[in-house]
Amino acid sequence: MYLNSHYKWTAVERRVWCGVLFAGSMCLYMSRNSLPLCMVPISSAVQWDKHQAGIVLSSFYWGYLATQVLGGWLSDQYGGEHVLWMSATVWSLLTCVLPYFVDHTGVYIILFRVIIGAFQGVHYPAMSSLLTAHVKEQERTFYFGVVCAGSHIGTVFSGSVVGLLVYYFGWPSVFSAMGILGLLWAMGVKGVLSSNMFGKWSDSSTSIDQPLSGKISGKTVVPWREIFSAPCILAIFFAHLSGLFFFNVLINWLPTFFHETFPTGQSSVYNTVPWLCNAVSSIGSGYICNRWLSSGSNMTVVRKTMVGISLFGPALGLFALTYCTDNYEAAVFCVSFIALCHGASSAGTIANPSDVAPDCAGSVFGIMNMLGAVQGLLAVYASGHILHVTNSWNSVFLLSGFVSFLGGCVFTVFGSAKRALE
Repeated sequence: MYLNSHYKWTAVERRVWCGVLFAGSMCLYMSRNSLPLCMVPISSAVQWDKHQAGIVLSSFYWGYLATQVLGGWLSDQYGGEHVLWMSATVWSLLTCVLPYFVDHTGVYIILFRVIIGAFQGVHYPAMSSLLTAHVKEQERTFYFGVVCAGSHIGTVFSGSVVGLLVYYFGWPSVFSAMGILGLLWAMGVKGVLSSNMFGKWSDSSTSIDQPLSGKISGKTVVPWREIFSAPCILAIFFAHLSGLFFFNVLINWLPTFFHETFPTGQSSVYNTVPWLCNAVSSIGSGYICNRWLSSGSNMTVVRKTMVGISLFGPALGLFALTYCTDNYEAAVFCVSFIALCHGASSAGTIANPSDVAPDCAGSVFGIMNMLGAVQGLLAVYASGHILHVTNSWNSVFLLSGFVSFLGGCVFTVFGSAKRALE
């Protein structure tokens, strides 16, 4: 038995949950980015080299990849809203206490990052399951775009305040602040669910006695064999992991790159401007897609266009970045261009699972993000190793650009928005 597709959020519920999920994505990325943004002062304090820093940064993805499929399956079965607030409670608490376990060996912080990654790993599969179940197909892309923009705004916010927090209160204060914000969000979601306030806000005749998750009796049957044999779904997986390869390299190593290459550059600029561009693109691409679809455009053409922008554009930007290692303004422009193009993925690979597998979108998204997390782990670790051995940022950028270009080619040939699973 599949999700009850007849239960769709009312206009008020869509706005409320859009705001809730937007804030959740913000808190998620503020917590996730705390360590990369503080890596320079932490490495200085405990004397880590780039190889050790790469191991610590990549450890997050061991946990993150382990719970992607589980998070999607649990969300499809029991409702993504419950998975979201429960997991957020745990990763927020662990973020708060992480500074007390940092030492030269890095053993404890690696363990904490693995656990934090595991609980954060369920967030996007749960969100995908929730939106697919309760938002109409013709409006879904816009809401995916808005919610995904929360992660980029969270990156902008953390990039803006981390420098101030480190300067006035020391780097441990960053983790305390981001963890507390995550806890407040989790408590807020739990409060919304407990208060049943949708009974007052509903502007339609939809019964509020239905479970919020839109479930009906029975369990969701996930066609695992069909998922791994459908070419269009495999194309989504490959395109997504290609995009996450360069994205994870940037989000983890960008602060270090600018600090070393342009020591006089303002961190408030290179830690915020690219991700602000990403957020604008994420929302804008969703809006544009909705307009295209409402005018009768083919869904597959729309998805291929957005995926092409999100992969071919960054590949071009990464290749260009290799010529900008002596020009601060040009480097910021290239990274901002990469982030701007990548924002279109919210209307491409992020939304595509709801097209091809609407009845088990959470599970498909979980597999997709798990594979992307594997790629992220390899990308972050390999980048640290390459930098340690060659001290060459250009090698990292060229590798990331090639992977992105390859992903765009695969999706252009095999990608589709037609329903693949019945």
